[in-house]
Amino acid sequence: MVRTDWIGAPEGLARVTGTGVTAPHGFRASGVAAGLKGGGLLDVGLLVSDRPAASALVDTPSALPSAAVIHTRTLHGGSLRGVVVNSGCANAATGDTGVADARTMGETAAAAAGVPVGSLAVCSTGVIGQRLPMAALVAGIDAAAATLSPDGGPDFGEAIRTTDRFGKGATFRLALSAGDIIIGAAAKGAGMIRPDMATMLAYVTTDACVLPGDLMAMTRAAAAGGFNRISVDGQMSPSDTLLVLANGEGPPLAGQDLARLAAALRAVCRYLAILMVKDGEGAEHAVRVVVEGAVDDEEAERVARAVGESALVRTAIYGRDANWGRVHQAVGQALAAAGGPMDLTLAFDGVPPAGPGIEEVMARAEYEMQVALGRGDGRAELFASDLGHGYISVNADYRT
Repeated sequence: MVRTDWIGAPEGLARVTGTGVTAPHGFRASGVAAGLKGGGLLDVGLLVSDRPAASALVDTPSALPSAAVIHTRTLHGGSLRGVVVNSGCANAATGDTGVADARTMGETAAAAAGVPVGSLAVCSTGVIGQRLPMAALVAGIDAAAATLSPDGGPDFGEAIRTTDRFGKGATFRLALSAGDIIIGAAAKGAGMIRPDMATMLAYVTTDACVLPGDLMAMTRAAAAGGFNRISVDGQMSPSDTLLVLANGEGPPLAGQDLARLAAALRAVCRYLAILMVKDGEGAEHAVRVVVEGAVDDEEAERVARAVGESALVRTAIYGRDANWGRVHQAVGQALAAAGGPMDLTLAFDGVPPAGPGIEEVMARAEYEMQVALGRGDGRAELFASDLGHGYISVNADYRT
């Protein structure tokens, strides 16, 4: 489903059959329909570790974060036991009332699940500016707590979706010198994707034993190398959250095992992030924009963003048109203030824009756009989706 060379999986990491976030031992989850989305769709999810866990959380840098993000920042971020999530309403731009509602969500879920108050993160996703229907939501949380199960990972993943065309859950096994560990994941995101930390919502669980400080460091690195490398529409959500939970027993990992877990977490986050690009609202193509030969990495980042987020470039990708002039324009705009000599070359999966076989490359669901500037050693990458009629339809009809 995702090109293996894009993920960068370390040796010993393998995708296996499992229940996603509940695949590691000691995690339970559920998803229920509380009426927030209507049509009997699952819209309240609950994920809980049965024993204390180390946790790491990274959230949105937006100047207008959602109420759930504001509340969750008041909790002890290194010892969370899980999360309660609703879809259908973002609880963003709702002021102090929204923050109080988020607090009620967390306290209700903790009491119903039998874990300490303040040990559950709170997330909401959906339409901005609307207050949560608290009576229905509280009833949904109680129902979710009553149905917590080691097999509940898929339902949890379904409950957190909004405009996603497919769920983004996965289970991995990682071989370490201390023995195999399991990593589970669930995520959602298809629109409003241009994170500078993580993504819309993503949750990763493992039965590995990791100290909170080590887990935080590897989570930040995984976000930087995974979710921060994607863009669907250049828009940042107020709800972005990445939560990683590790509840393993035994001695904490150290040395090479710790380094391999960090590499595995980065690969899992890249896998989820690329799925979001592939699921971009109405998208038919996922493209990895690779910029090399910049003066420095910062310059390469500017160029990658300019190319990958250009409406002109993305509509050309949708139209399967190797329109190199649009890329040329985007690069020139990104470097307007930089000046200096440049030897710009462009290829699509190694094929020049007018080269033989370019039509076949542009028809692929996944390919690379390789931009070389000939100015230095700077490098950056960005995974981006195309822009077609489907994106306009989804977002024009989102509330109407």
